Amino acid sequence: MLRRHRVIVFLAGLGLAALPAWAQVQPAPAGEATEAATPSPEEWMGPPRPPPAGMDPNAPAISGEDPVRAALWRAWSAPDALDARVTRLQRAGLSAGIGSLDAPARALLLDPALGDPLERAEWAVRLAPELPAARAALAQARFERWQLLGAWDEMREAAVASLAHLEARLWLEATAHDALFSACFGTALGFLALAAAAAFPRFARDLRRLRELPRPSAGALAAAIVLTPVALGEGLAGLGLGLLAFALVNGSAWRRLWVLSAAALMLVALFPLLERRAETHAALVLDPVALAAWSTEQGTPGAAELARVVRAADSDPLAARAVALRLARQGELAEAERRFGQLLAQDPSPDLLANTAAVRLLRGDTEDAIALYERAAKTSGSAVIRFNLAQAYGRAIRLDVQDLVLREAQSIDPDVLSNLNHRYNGQDGALVAYLPIPVSPVLERLQGSEATAGLARAFRRALAPGVVGESRGDAVVALWLAAGAGLLLGLALRRLAGPEEDLYLGIARLLQTRGGDSNERMAQLQDLRRRQRRVERAANVVAWLVPGAAGMVVNRPLLAWLSVAIAASAVSLWIHRAGPVPDPLALGALPGALIALALVLLAALYVVLLFVALALREKR
Repeated sequence: MLRRHRVIVFLAGLGLAALPAWAQVQPAPAGEATEAATPSPEEWMGPPRPPPAGMDPNAPAISGEDPVRAALWRAWSAPDALDARVTRLQRAGLSAGIGSLDAPARALLLDPALGDPLERAEWAVRLAPELPAARAALAQARFERWQLLGAWDEMREAAVASLAHLEARLWLEATAHDALFSACFGTALGFLALAAAAAFPRFARDLRRLRELPRPSAGALAAAIVLTPVALGEGLAGLGLGLLAFALVNGSAWRRLWVLSAAALMLVALFPLLERRAETHAALVLDPVALAAWSTEQGTPGAAELARVVRAADSDPLAARAVALRLARQGELAEAERRFGQLLAQDPSPDLLANTAAVRLLRGDTEDAIALYERAAKTSGSAVIRFNLAQAYGRAIRLDVQDLVLREAQSIDPDVLSNLNHRYNGQDGALVAYLPIPVSPVLERLQGSEATAGLARAFRRALAPGVVGESRGDAVVALWLAAGAGLLLGLALRRLAGPEEDLYLGIARLLQTRGGDSNERMAQLQDLRRRQRRVERAANVVAWLVPGAAGMVVNRPLLAWLSVAIAASAVSLWIHRAGPVPDPLALGALPGALIALALVLLAALYVVLLFVALALREKR
């Protein structure tokens, strides 16, 4: 157990050690921005703004004089030490039912004038425990002080938090699908090219035996076969089909099977993977109302996001619930209760039930609040809802039931309950915690965009502009036509040229030959041995320099396939390390650490496969 623990810490150290280098490629890494480009917390929050255009200031809606923003501004702007200012800011947020103050935490991370990186990261985590960038900044700061176990724990927490943070998850999913698509497409093309190169020597010997065709002419003919689909307008996908046809001209049945699997992987990358990639890219930009609603429910939206949800509230359920929650935080409890009631009639989800109960509890309707919390608890396993229900029981002086509910919450998630007790203890206006909208329903809406199919076609057109990219059926037909052409060409060459005679067979024949000039025979034998040494030296160089070549040299196509896949994955991760768009200050150092750790593991696995292939070659 101790040995495994040390291995985990060592791997985490390798990944985190690359963070300083990654800081140069990250769009806005925590704690490293220049002073001229760094927005301070004061600049982020600013004084209360006038109502955005299009809002009716007389209507019961979100006002330009936002009490939540004003309370946060007053808490931060009072002159005091950093710890006192952060504590006041956190209490002001909790008084409005905001448990994670993302925007102030980001501003705190980006302003080096506020303290050293470790101090700022610790306070940022306290302000926004659900912000992955804050956890990652704390992990980086601890690692720089050689607190490896603490750094590992915080990086793990950052990875877990990124799944529940919409901006972070959207960025990670888009980046992951970019990397996965490139890795799969690169693996397919790379292995097909390697298999085609391995098939060329026998192809050239067969042509030489048939027509005395020199090697350069055989190479030109091979290039013509491979590039024919490209000339017909099929792009990189056509190149893959040409490589497929040539790779199947000769080789063992096992190698041909892996060649076909690589071609199938190319089609998988071009269709289902590319469509999923388009879906994640579309989710980043094509539904600003959903993104604004999520940001508003988190508690610290900008004026433009508030304006967007207010305008869409009458027709968009996500915007409507965001407006209702914002009104509750501003103290407009009557209007918030009315809006929550309308939403519950259409969607009695546990989080809406809990937020409606919180509003009724704050208005003094304790029994109705308890009834709503109990309904929410029956359909949800949330420890937060049970914490809120316990607070309502406490308000009704039902202490025995309160203790039972708290024990149930403790059994569900003791860490969440401890965190809630710590953060909400002594908060006069924050007896309950509001539940922002979960990530999953927002993701379902973002990923259901009708523009996804068009975006996928645009992505595919760059790689397969011809028939192959039109539909899956056409692509499958093209694959089997290319495979059939390669197999038929190989069958014809074997019948006309006869069985293959390799270098070792030639040496054995010379040794067994009797009669004739022995000096001439020895000269031929020396020439064959020199040729053998040249071939072996070239094979060694190629095995070390070309991914997968070592496996192909020892006739282990599976080793070659895996080596090419590892190399393509590493290159893809490196290319896509900055993501399709800049990190929205949600992840910080987390992507760099994850990618660095993945590259270290891939490199180690590649070296293992290379030495396995070389060891197999020595046994031959």
